[in-house]
This record gives sequence, C-alpha cells and structure tokens, in this order.
Amino acid sequence: MEIILLESLNKLGKAGEIVTVKDGFAKNFLIPGKKAIIANKKNKADLENRITQINSNNDKKIVEANELKAKLDGKKISIQMEANDDGSLYGAVSHKSISESLFTLLEIKISPDALILDPIKKLGETEIQISLYEDVKANLHLEITKKT
Repeated sequence: MEIILLESLNKLGKAGEIVTVKDGFAKNFLIPGKKAIIANKKNKADLENRITQINSNNDKKIVEANELKAKLDGKKISIQMEANDDGSLYGAVSHKSISESLFTLLEIKISPDALILDPIKKLGETEIQISLYEDVKANLHLEITKKT
C-alpha cells in the first residue's frame, strides 16, 4: 500500500514522502497513529497544500528532539544485573530494560526501538546511542554493575 508520511520515521522515510508499506502495517499502526495517510489521487493532489503543515510539524518534532538530546547527552545511568564472578552477565541487557531505567532514573520516556546498541553481556561501562528523531541522536553512558 502506498502512503504519505506525515512525520519522519526511522527506516521508513522522511515527512512528506510517499512510500510503500505492507497493508497491515499501514492500517493497524501508521494510519490510526496519524503518522501517515493513504496515497490516493485526492491526497496526492492535496500534498502540495499540506506540505507546509507537514514541514511545520516536522520542525516542531526536531526542536523537541533537540531539547531531549540536551537533557540526555553525557548523562550516566546504571543498571544492576545478575553476573558471575568473571563479570559475564546471566543474559543480556535488553533495550526494554534500558528504556525503563531511563524513565525511572531521569523521567524520560524513550521507545526501546530508538536505542542503538550491540548486545551487552559483560559488566562495565559502555556508550549507547539514542535515535530521537531523523538525524538527532543522543549519547548516553551506561554502567552495568553486579547485583548484590
């Protein structure tokens, strides 16, 4: 199904672009969430008129993302995990656990999908990247400590 994006989405496209996605994704997520509209003849014709509205909404989201970036950049969070004596974790640090820790410690709600990191399986410090919106990314220090 062809849709017109009303906001920029990771791995899909920028606001105002016409992209093709699976029907279920469009009908169940993008359209009800007001992230996109169906790219029919009428909507394609109205796209020129709506592009200023789409761009202004996009600019607002970029400003919000930059404000969030200022709050997050350089911050350090700590997560306690079960580990053996060698420092290897019993499992890996999940995107969801980091997202929940951000909310608990800093009261900032971040989608687990926005976190960019490799699987963490050892105690110690690592730097993670958070994709906030389009090209706006924040860097965060993550410390994994042993649960006592």
